[in-house]
Amino acid sequence: MERSSPQRAVVAGGGSGIGRACAVQLAAAGWRVIVVGRNADKLAATVAQVTDAGGRAEAFQADVRDFDRLAELAARVEAEGLDLLINSAGGQFAAPAAELSPNGWRAVVDTNLTGAFYLSRQLFPALRKRQGALVHVVANLWQRGGAGYAHSAAARAGVVNLTKTLAVEWAPYGVRVNAVSPGMTDTEGLQRYPNREETIARVPLGRAASADEVAEAILFMARAGYVTGEVLTIDGGLQLVS
Repeated sequence: MERSSPQRAVVAGGGSGIGRACAVQLAAAGWRVIVVGRNADKLAATVAQVTDAGGRAEAFQADVRDFDRLAELAARVEAEGLDLLINSAGGQFAAPAAELSPNGWRAVVDTNLTGAFYLSRQLFPALRKRQGALVHVVANLWQRGGAGYAHSAAARAGVVNLTKTLAVEWAPYGVRVNAVSPGMTDTEGLQRYPNREETIARVPLGRAASADEVAEAILFMARAGYVTGEVLTIDGGLQLVS
């Protein structure tokens, strides 16, 4: 990760929450950042926050489920290469498995799992060019049964295995692939989480993480030059007591 400036990063899901925190921290360290997401207004807000702090960022509006649109992103970055890809794009909703529609299943699995593959697949040439790193953000549902979230839990488990598989396949090219698995994190999504106060009360550290704390863990994994195929859980110890 120690290369001549400016280093280049793509942050998918960069319009809010953990992705935005990653973009801001990278830009503050002198990186050139492209933030990717579906919502143009949210992307613009991230770019404005980075610019106001003296950093450099640009927006690229795309749905991670759109393989052809991501090919356009790949074309934009391939010439100079890419040092880091952070995949923080994702989404879910609560639904009992017995009531989950095919469209509901596809929407969540395609966003979280298929989108992770599409991003990885399209941006691999740019990562290979600079022996960059890829970090997936995987909601901490994959380690156990997630009642009401069969679609999301299955997709996140798939991303974990995708991470490990790509780590093996891409190691000969100098590309490292890891994941960070956050628990309760103080973002917009937390407000929609059922029983959030009860869950936070079970966290040994007694609180939710901030988006900045999760971003710091992501950037640690990005810089850990001899780590690949691993998942770093950052949940305040919740997995130890649940």
